[in-house]
Amino acid sequence: MPSQNSLWGPVTEVLDRACTYFAERVALIAGERELTYAQLRSLSDRVGNGLIGQGVGKGDRVGLLMPNTLEYLPTQYGIWKAGAVPVQMAARAAAEDHRYFLTESGATTLIYHYSFDAIVAEIRDRVPALRTLIRLGDQPAGEALDYAETFGAQPDSAPGIELAPDDTAQIMFTSGSTGTPKGVVFTHERLSHFLITAGLEIGDTRPGEIFAHGAPLTHFTQIFALPTFLRGGTNVILPGLDVGTLLNAVARHRVTATAVVPTVIYLMLEHPEFAAAELALLRTVIYAGSPMAPDRLRAAIEALGSVFVQAYAGTEPGFLSCLRKEDHRLDDPAAVARLGSAGRPLFNVGISIQDDDDRHLPVGEAGEICARQLGRMSGYLDPALNAEALRDDWVHSGDIGYVDEAGYLFLVDRKKDLVVSGGFNVFPRQVEDVLAGHAAVAHSAVIGIPHAKWGEAVHAVVVRKPGHVVEPEELIALVKQHKGSVWAPKTVEFVDALPLNPSGKVDKKALRAPHWAGRSRQVH
Repeated sequence: MPSQNSLWGPVTEVLDRACTYFAERVALIAGERELTYAQLRSLSDRVGNGLIGQGVGKGDRVGLLMPNTLEYLPTQYGIWKAGAVPVQMAARAAAEDHRYFLTESGATTLIYHYSFDAIVAEIRDRVPALRTLIRLGDQPAGEALDYAETFGAQPDSAPGIELAPDDTAQIMFTSGSTGTPKGVVFTHERLSHFLITAGLEIGDTRPGEIFAHGAPLTHFTQIFALPTFLRGGTNVILPGLDVGTLLNAVARHRVTATAVVPTVIYLMLEHPEFAAAELALLRTVIYAGSPMAPDRLRAAIEALGSVFVQAYAGTEPGFLSCLRKEDHRLDDPAAVARLGSAGRPLFNVGISIQDDDDRHLPVGEAGEICARQLGRMSGYLDPALNAEALRDDWVHSGDIGYVDEAGYLFLVDRKKDLVVSGGFNVFPRQVEDVLAGHAAVAHSAVIGIPHAKWGEAVHAVVVRKPGHVVEPEELIALVKQHKGSVWAPKTVEFVDALPLNPSGKVDKKALRAPHWAGRSRQVH
């Protein structure tokens, strides 16, 4: 139960409430399998009791390495019910990343899906604290315990572990797009606030919502699972972000809401099945990870109507703002001008734009976006890093932006993505927005590469739309026309696809690596 000092209890209480109220409704669907709310609660209780039976104690760290599968959410809740702490492991990360996640968190147990057999075999002997492996799959594998055998015969009564609001609830890792991933800690109080408040306000979750999860559950889409449970809805778990699969699922399951990264919306609009897809019931499409290019967003609104909500968040500060459905309008010039914004702050979230000396900047002036709210991290796994991001209770996001006179937040760029060319600051996202307006450009990423004279030169990596041809000189001239010569790329590279990190964002670190290889730092 919540303490006298907090109104926010552990997230397990929210799930159990939903399972009591909606016992016979379908809570989860994955492929041909489904679980009712009563079955969801039963499985999560059995996982909790099974972990306790394996010696997992309160506060122990348990790695969870699964793709999008029916067992993911029940297992996560089972870890909580055992009093343990899930270590969220991005399914698309590399083996060395997974070793780092487990080692850095001190995980003693790993629950994993058979599709990760090779990775677990590769890293097992290099994670000294790891003593128990539990594998979800049809065939036994080495020393790992079988998931069904370990949890199947356990009692489905509540494990009865007392959880306090300030107990550690989850360890997440930053995407590492600008450096080594950092372990981020949330307490139950902060995670409950994060999930419920942000999920309900951003998702506008209605009773009976049917929410499709195509993005990895280790990414932001998971945030909307608990609000869907809270409203007695159904979470449809898809195997990945394949656009055809998503369109088919929307029609088959009468999906009413989903959450994707902007790239998926771009691909959806270009998909050959889009025009014929049955999308009439789809009333909410949440996009996050980055704002959409304004030209692309206008095209999406024209195609699907007022269904879009943009969510702006970071691992450390939590969800900060959203551009609501009523903001996604094309009939008002002021609204159109704000389509490039990240919306306005969420309820009970304070936002401040600060300079390098932590001074608060006035309306319209760009600086680092800082946030203050309950639903933020408690701190880093390594406390020595806290001073870098937590100062005077403000979480420093590492993003550059400004707030307009109506309170709308505009992102300029990542602070660490900044390209400094000849002493001038170039924000890659603004160049990418210009490139997105060209009819031949499907996607782009702008980075800084070494330059003998200017220190760094602006370099654009571009994916062309199928059947379209464009020369580098044309794109360079386009940016020069809109932004000026300093912002114009000095070089343009055409590729078939942009690399993505485990969070689904463009991996600019990977794009920069070959250009900065052999240098002691990736900046001049």
